[in-house]
Amino acid sequence: MKIAVMGVHYGHIGGMFRSAVNAPDAELVGIVEPDDALYEQYARDADLPRYPTLADMLDATRADVVMEGVGHHEKVDMIETCAAAGAHVFLDKPLCRSLDDWTRIRNAVTENNIRLTMFYTSRSYPPFIALREAILAGELGEIVSLISTHPHKLGDWAPDWYFDPGIYTGTFSDVACHGVDQVRWLTGAECEGVHALGASKKHTKGPQKLEMDHIQASFQLSTGACALLTADWLTPEDAPSFGDTRFIIMGTKGSAHLRAYAADSLLIVADGKGAYEPEFPPERNSSFVETMVNAFSNGEENFISTTDVLAVAKACIMAEASARRGGEFLRIE
Repeated sequence: MKIAVMGVHYGHIGGMFRSAVNAPDAELVGIVEPDDALYEQYARDADLPRYPTLADMLDATRADVVMEGVGHHEKVDMIETCAAAGAHVFLDKPLCRSLDDWTRIRNAVTENNIRLTMFYTSRSYPPFIALREAILAGELGEIVSLISTHPHKLGDWAPDWYFDPGIYTGTFSDVACHGVDQVRWLTGAECEGVHALGASKKHTKGPQKLEMDHIQASFQLSTGACALLTADWLTPEDAPSFGDTRFIIMGTKGSAHLRAYAADSLLIVADGKGAYEPEFPPERNSSFVETMVNAFSNGEENFISTTDVLAVAKACIMAEASARRGGEFLRIE
């Protein structure tokens, strides 16, 4: 399967690229990247031809999949161009900022019969895999309540457009989209409504002024469960890790307390078993592209599907909108 690369100047593209290089049935066929140093960094080992535009690359390579490492504001046009060429899209998070952009993406995907998948890394991260296995085994019973926190640090690495509210998707969409994906994946439920509140307390002045540097959103799920998610750019610069996710799940038969990235741990307390810490399986992000290629080659969705990508994005967009409206409860269609 031929994979082209659109931009390597933002996000998790390094891990995505390595997964593509290691995939046995994938062939990297081209790259678009205006920065000479970044192009050399990525093309050095893979011997990738360079193209001036995405359209040029798609026309020359007839790529089956395009994976991207571009800014938030560049994704809608990119997806529409890929869709018109019949190329599937392997995305980094987040998807888009507005419902208008979301609708454009949904229409492009539907009208051209392409698939989207996204690099939601926590689905392949050992503590989360172990947690899902415990839930599927029924050890927590019916899931009733989920609380997920997503603190991050904001440093000089952030591009200027992060601080333009007309471009940046927003703190919740950017940081807590992982949490929304986790909630849907762990429960099998859809987000049906949300109310959210936000504030800007730390990044309030100068070139790094944010519209909101902290957002807290409460989701109504289709199963009747409730999910509370927080996202912020408040982690101190002296913190040893970039992020430090915490996840607490309460069920009718047990509970789970998870910590990931700063330190990995998972404590489960269940009826009949008491408190225990399950063994973690191996990490799976390195095989993401291999799994995607196998699925797309068989005419199937990847394990993170087009529906997943669109549903998470819409839930995040509605959370951002609710926070801007001072906590108004919004339905998620």
